[in-house]
Amino acid sequence: MKTLLLWLLFLPFTAGAINVGTMTFAMDQDQSFVAKRVLNNNASARFYQVSIRAIDRPGEQEVRTRPAEGELLFAPKQLTLQAGQGEYYKFYYHGPKDNKERYYRVSFREVPTNLLTSGQSRKAGANLEPIVVMDTILVVRPRETRFSYQLDKQRGTLKNTGNTFFKFLLKPGCDSTDEEGITEYLRPGDTLSHPGIKLQGQKFIIYNDKFINVDKSCL
Repeated sequence: MKTLLLWLLFLPFTAGAINVGTMTFAMDQDQSFVAKRVLNNNASARFYQVSIRAIDRPGEQEVRTRPAEGELLFAPKQLTLQAGQGEYYKFYYHGPKDNKERYYRVSFREVPTNLLTSGQSRKAGANLEPIVVMDTILVVRPRETRFSYQLDKQRGTLKNTGNTFFKFLLKPGCDSTDEEGITEYLRPGDTLSHPGIKLQGQKFIIYNDKFINVDKSCL
């Protein structure tokens, strides 16, 4: 069984310092760029830098490589944010326009500005502020997107048979709340096995901001 555990990173994350919103963000098939907001939650100014690595698939054993020259660009190259200030980084995709979904690990590095000041005298052990590196994942959907899935209620499985990820929402029974349900993200080729798929309940695939009802038992 393959499940996309790392897609728990879709939840917003705040380190009490840098705030980058959801830890995974996507560029749809008809977009040439996507924006990501960085917020300085510190009490003083911070300096920010970005680095990018291509990965084969998000996971514990992912393989990281350097993207091809010009494949994925971003702006600005670096910025300084005062306390409470936010700004957007824009990421521009210029890679192949084919049927392959691509993943990138985007790291945001937050540096206290006082560490950049040369010749500043500091007492030993004083003013120790950490450098924070926050990893996120950017998903670039295929330019030639094919959305498809295979639901087997008897076996209790759902398989992503297309070439781009989607989100699955499973709610037990017909009158359950969102809090009682579960959410999973499936990459191309992933298969989810869950006993709730066999039972009567609300089952939706969420793709391109559309809710697709895959079980009519509650109608």
